[in-house]
Amino acid sequence: MSLGRDEIVERSVDSISTIYAIVIALALSQSIQTLITKDATGGAELSIEKLLTGTPAFVAFLFTLVPFWHGMNRHLDRCYLEKSSAVVQGALLFDFSVFFIESSLLFIAGWSLRSGLISFYCLGLVLLVDMIWGYISHQIHFPGKKSHVRRWAAINIGAGFIAFLIVTFPWNQKPWGLMAVAILRTIVDYWLCWDFYFPTADAEAK
Repeated sequence: MSLGRDEIVERSVDSISTIYAIVIALALSQSIQTLITKDATGGAELSIEKLLTGTPAFVAFLFTLVPFWHGMNRHLDRCYLEKSSAVVQGALLFDFSVFFIESSLLFIAGWSLRSGLISFYCLGLVLLVDMIWGYISHQIHFPGKKSHVRRWAAINIGAGFIAFLIVTFPWNQKPWGLMAVAILRTIVDYWLCWDFYFPTADAEAK
């Protein structure tokens, strides 16, 4: 039995979503393991000191991971399953390549929660890669139109600028400030793109 074009695209999107979900799950698992240390017998015990040290980075990590995972799935639906016009050849492979890079950076961020600002630098790279991808993706999928990727890029630019000021400012509470930026970025993201993340039956896709 041969598959129709729409079915082939849907299977490809499902495969990519599954791979991305696996890497995201590994990143989340690694972030939790980073906050756990081994005792002398090899068992796992929670270290309060390490928990406190890694808390800002862990919170920032979670508030970045959730909308990126959610947004990736909605982007794939919007651009390949819901879109009425023809899909640009090679666009799905491009999107997957970028998403895999971003999820790998998230994994590194989860692995380095207690390594000073390294985790935050990785999250910053995620935003930077996403901004570059957003511009290119917009030209591929929505040339001359408004789209969700342009909103993401604008939000990331604002968050990146504030984070840069915090990193360069001489104070000792940078992790907590960067955590606040990550939380605020996600709040603004869902606020401005709510209809995209949670579309209604009669809502116009944005």
